[in-house]
Amino acid sequence: MDIPYQYLRQILSKLSKNGLINSTRGRRGGFELARDVSTIYIADIIEITEGLEGFNKCVLGFQTCPFDNKCAIHDLWDDSRKNIIKILRETSLANLIIK
Repeated sequence: MDIPYQYLRQILSKLSKNGLINSTRGRRGGFELARDVSTIYIADIIEITEGLEGFNKCVLGFQTCPFDNKCAIHDLWDDSRKNIIKILRETSLANLIIK
């Protein structure tokens, strides 16, 4: 993966501060998971690194949603968004390893 070093460093720092990974400095240092893979959920990682707020945005790109005058896709997107977040909250790293 071609991830800029500074960006990767920020992500790893956030994951470490939130108890998902442990970091060890030095020549033999590195990173390891702080918890069992079955207790780390995809939603945890997204919430820590970038937040789930992106799923609350309008699919058409509008800043606000006029709930009294919803667009045709509003209800479909709302249901889809809720299902996606539910799946992310129920899918652990262990689930991904198995697949």
